[in-house]
Amino acid sequence: MIDKTRGADNERAALPLSLAEVSVRLGKKQILSNVSLELGWGDTLVLLGANGAGKSTLIKTALGELIPNSGHAKLFGITATRFTNWDRIGYVQQLPPTSVLRFPATALELVQASMQTSVPIRMPKTPQTSSTGTHNKKAHRARALETLEQVGMQDFAQHVIGSLSGGQLQRVRLAASLVSKPDLLILDEPTTGIDQASTCDFFELIGSLKQQRTLSVLLVTHDKEAIDLAGGQQLSLEGGCLYPSFGMSPKQEG
Repeated sequence: MIDKTRGADNERAALPLSLAEVSVRLGKKQILSNVSLELGWGDTLVLLGANGAGKSTLIKTALGELIPNSGHAKLFGITATRFTNWDRIGYVQQLPPTSVLRFPATALELVQASMQTSVPIRMPKTPQTSSTGTHNKKAHRARALETLEQVGMQDFAQHVIGSLSGGQLQRVRLAASLVSKPDLLILDEPTTGIDQASTCDFFELIGSLKQQRTLSVLLVTHDKEAIDLAGGQQLSLEGGCLYPSFGMSPKQEG
């Protein structure tokens, strides 16, 4: 059972993610209007919205890539634009174009590469070093293999990513986001391009991971099946505003 009382400790006193009265205008268009949300330790928050509703803008603002015109976004109690400890955040972005998947990297190489890159492009991760000050490649490899095993993809470590199915690829990309052992996991349309069975397997895996450790999850989606499987609190983004939601709105269904 997850112990949420750990949030009282100094390290966990602040919420993993919070937005307070955030408004974002891009050019002459108002994208977000007085958006507020909180994601607690070990909780799941599902953000619903049709394409173009502003979900991507909200994520970029939450990660400090966009500066809100008003209000503030915080990560673990730190203003998002000043946040630097990106090891605490895992991010599974939308599946890239098929052409990108033709790059001849193996599943293991993809996970290892994620240990040296950051969620937002504005801030590289600090390379992990051994006690001698040199990169510990063996430790990186072992850690990457361990994470692939956690998502059930250890047998595919040497497979080129372009040869994997959509569901297998998402598991590898999930491993890449988990290798730093984050406290906050952001899933941006994770079911795009994968079939129903893979979608069910994916969220079963997320549930298992959440049982093993205190992991807060922000799921951004317009996929009804993903909404049903994810559980947690649901908020709908419409017209730049957030509303409580209990499923797909008529606009999303149509």
